[in-house]
Amino acid sequence: MSSKTEKLLLVKEEYSGRERMLGGVEILGEEEIYSGKKVTLRKLLLKIRGHDTFHEIIRFGESVAILPFITGSEVILIRQFRGAIGGWIIEIPAGRVEKGESPTETCIRELIEEIGYRPKSLEKLASCYLTPGYSDELIHLYVARDLEYVGQRLEEHEAIRLVRINYEDLLRDVLSGKINDAKTMLTVLFYEMRKRGHNG
Repeated sequence: MSSKTEKLLLVKEEYSGRERMLGGVEILGEEEIYSGKKVTLRKLLLKIRGHDTFHEIIRFGESVAILPFITGSEVILIRQFRGAIGGWIIEIPAGRVEKGESPTETCIRELIEEIGYRPKSLEKLASCYLTPGYSDELIHLYVARDLEYVGQRLEEHEAIRLVRINYEDLLRDVLSGKINDAKTMLTVLFYEMRKRGHNG
């Protein structure tokens, strides 16, 4: 028996006895296609309107993104090389929630690693699915204040430069489209709504 078949059978056992019917969509099981350091690519086996089909999905888990205020009016962004887009992009610090961590613990770890500051205050703004068309990633958006410098601790695969910017300039760059990273745009806009008293 091939390792691929064995993995498929193991995954099917997870669904055994609990196949789900969701509005005419029957989830039959999953087949693992690839498992990497951060993501797993799986084939979700389905029956839709009586026909067997599948969706290719990336299992990622939860993540956080943080808007860090270094003063009352200035924030620290990062300019990071992202291999997926083949270049640099300006964004707020972010990272995956590792096993055994809470989202707030991840915020603290990522801020120390990426910008070298430990936050004394964290405020959650919202949670949302980033790309539900192909990924299960659920991201939690935060604002950080009262930052204490402890030294940057970049991981070996990270290429990051710090960018200090006035918040009003950042908001203007988001609204104009100059900033085009989704999590950064969402966090800034949620924060702006909160600041204006729209707490939803």
